Amino acid sequence: MTTLDPVFEKAGTERLRLYLGTGCGKTTATFGLTLRALSKGLNVTLVFFDKLEENSSEGKGLRLLSDNQAEGFGKLVMNYTGVNRVGTGPKGSFRLYSSPNGILPEDKDAAKQGLTYLVEGLMRKDDIVIGDELLDVARVGLVDFEYVKQILNLRQDPTVLVLTGRRAPDWLMNEASTISTTTQIRHHGRAIEGIDC
Repeated sequence: MTTLDPVFEKAGTERLRLYLGTGCGKTTATFGLTLRALSKGLNVTLVFFDKLEENSSEGKGLRLLSDNQAEGFGKLVMNYTGVNRVGTGPKGSFRLYSSPNGILPEDKDAAKQGLTYLVEGLMRKDDIVIGDELLDVARVGLVDFEYVKQILNLRQDPTVLVLTGRRAPDWLMNEASTISTTTQIRHHGRAIEGIDC
């Protein structure tokens, strides 16, 4: 007779999941989560806070998933709210809101728009609501962490809120039900389209 791994015997209450760290893979992890959820008929809101659809390798694939009407397949609502940061920094690297580009007024406007999309997903009670790079845009001051707290209070079961970024404040770490990290040990250099961005 086989028994379940104890981790899976009792359903936990997943509320807030954080993907953190300096290494590659945080956004990629959200794509895997999105694909799993959609395949199980769950509804997902995915909000990008720092990129545009036309400059992201995943854009076409996610658009196909969002247009899918197959029976039993979940619904994907996605929004790109960030300013084009890919290829605009030194030597075409990511523009991480620092010199020489700095924070621009349109960065703040885009971040605020992204928050409204997160709220819409929470109000619809989508199964999973993802704020990709929200933690970093809040950390550098594009949005206020106090408003992020208000958004957390809008989450109701069974919705899982997923946030990504390099790090999170202590109060958010204490709120999280799941925290995963990536650590960069070595990087090949520049971001490669179709792999890194």
